[in-house]
Amino acid sequence: GPGPRVYAPDAYTRLLLDALVGRQANFVRSDELLEAWKIWDPLLKQVDQGDHPQLPVRTYPFGGRGPPESDALIQRLGYERNKDYAWRPAHL
Repeated sequence: GPGPRVYAPDAYTRLLLDALVGRQANFVRSDELLEAWKIWDPLLKQVDQGDHPQLPVRTYPFGGRGPPESDALIQRLGYERNKDYAWRPAHL
């Protein structure tokens, strides 16, 4: 047969299970979180208000691969995208 059936929870379920059993690797301390917001909150507010010309916001359709500029960037960096690749979720 195909082998033993193993329960493989999805990412959200794994995160909740980690929290319940005390695995802290995927979480930050409250003081880390507060410091991170001190850095990011002013920047995000500037971006939302359009006050940060060095960080232009590129929009793209919901569910899309991202703005066209991202393809140009990865091409400049030497990455070649396999257009035939299709992600398929595992079925257990």
